[in-house]
Amino acid sequence: MKKILYSVMIAALVFAGYACSSSSDSPELGVSESNLDFGDVRTGEENTLTLEIRNDGDVTLDDVNVAVTGAGFSIAEEDMQFALNVGQSRTVSISFIAENPGDFSGSVTVSSVSENLVRTVNLAAFAVDAIAGTWISQGEDIAPGLAGPPFLNVEIVATFNADNTYNVTSIDQAGSTIEFTGTWVAGAPNDAGIRSILLEQATPFAVVSSGIFRINGSRMEYEVIQQGLTGVEPPTVEGGFGSTLVGGNPTGPFWIQQYSRVEAVPN
Repeated sequence: MKKILYSVMIAALVFAGYACSSSSDSPELGVSESNLDFGDVRTGEENTLTLEIRNDGDVTLDDVNVAVTGAGFSIAEEDMQFALNVGQSRTVSISFIAENPGDFSGSVTVSSVSENLVRTVNLAAFAVDAIAGTWISQGEDIAPGLAGPPFLNVEIVATFNADNTYNVTSIDQAGSTIEFTGTWVAGAPNDAGIRSILLEQATPFAVVSSGIFRINGSRMEYEVIQQGLTGVEPPTVEGGFGSTLVGGNPTGPFWIQQYSRVEAVPN
């Protein structure tokens, strides 16, 4: 009889030990980053960063949900809900795109409702104007009015800084250079993507110029004329490229400049 009771007690202890170990199963949700900083991003351009989501526990997570908040931030629909087996991970893509310059912030919330798990990742980005960066014009890209007399330019390098200052260097056929500096303000694009721009030059002498530009990827079309010249009217967004007027007549391509982007967003 004692032998039977002893066997029953052993079986009960084994069962109790099994129950105890199963109750110790611990769900755990892990993320690779606590912060995702997209840095400087040009308006109209999309930047994407990745986030790894892990099942660090010892139970399957059947209902992992990913939600993104904050203007400009988004996630692909297929990355919004999925399951993770024990030890499994999944990489999701978080994207940022903005229409206007400025500071942006948001968050990614990763959760499993059934296991009462939540992880939060902070998002940050700074959108700068699409024109920000360094551009170069040379060869046939230089406007005829700048390539011919009296300017005789063979290369023009223009840097538009994110703080709305600019630096322009022109090089003529003799190798002489002139440095121009000042500030710039750009308008919103019309349906054709054409934008106005106003430049207040500080050096080598003070002058105000205005005109239009349009960016297509790494290329920029640009037409700007000094204000206040007798008989000369700068181009307008409404008139489009070639709408600079001299004596009331449009000048066509004579002052239209073409640029190629050569550098990332400057500080």
